[in-house]
Amino acid sequence: MLTNTAAGKGDMKKGILIPLDRPARLLKKARAYLADVERFLSETPVAVNILLDALPHADTDMILKILPLIGYAGKDKVLWPLYHLMTGPCKDEQVRHSAALQLGLAASLSDDPSALKGALIAKLNHPEPYVRSSCALALGWEGNWPAVESLVAHLSDPDQDVQASVIAALSSVGDARVFDILRDRLEYGTREQQRSILLNLWRFAERIPHVEDVYVGCMDTIASDLRLDALSGLGIIPLSGAIIDTYRRLLADEDPRIRHQILKNLSAEDPADYGPLNDILERMLEDADPRVRQAAIHLFAKT
Repeated sequence: MLTNTAAGKGDMKKGILIPLDRPARLLKKARAYLADVERFLSETPVAVNILLDALPHADTDMILKILPLIGYAGKDKVLWPLYHLMTGPCKDEQVRHSAALQLGLAASLSDDPSALKGALIAKLNHPEPYVRSSCALALGWEGNWPAVESLVAHLSDPDQDVQASVIAALSSVGDARVFDILRDRLEYGTREQQRSILLNLWRFAERIPHVEDVYVGCMDTIASDLRLDALSGLGIIPLSGAIIDTYRRLLADEDPRIRHQILKNLSAEDPADYGPLNDILERMLEDADPRVRQAAIHLFAKT
């Protein structure tokens, strides 16, 4: 009776090739790198190649785990694979969104992303909204000023998702002119444009005092649902006296969502920094809205 080894040798002598399952081997190696980030970092050039080769065979969950690694470490090598993944026939919106973000990161680390930049700008006129949206988002890396003019031209794209991606990208580029453009657009833009701007203004880190002025200044003039978006952005920038005064005033707002958002913002701060609000915060413990009361309880549990 032949052993498995002997049988294998017999097959080879007969010229029978035993096919190797290359996709399975690639996926196994990819999983090993995903499970051991230190190993990935110590073997980066080889690891990036394996992860790129594994992408066409991976399921959605694995792709979403691979993309941040290759975006961070792949640089020029991953630019075009990410570009094709983002603009190709992929139907998963989450994958496209992640690929766009990681492409922007990789491009920001690239020695010469000019060819990619040109391709992305050209795709801003693509007939498919998802391609325009992904390419706009990918153009949003810090210092990518040559893309500003093309992005601004697409603020009036007929698709709301594209508009939101354009605003997010412009905010990430971080140009002082862009800040002025978005601040003006906040006054006369559509409701969805206003929402996207309020959710992204905090990205202008070098203009935080001006960002604070916009957020605080618009609280009494915008609709209640937009005020929630403004409060979300306000919670990301450093707490100041003007912000505390705004919180004090809005904690008396009749909309419980507003009160709850303020408590949520404060939960990320040092209790010593919002001490001047303790008197009104204590009243939130007896608020008519159960979510507000619960948030207030958690807030005081920190002190």
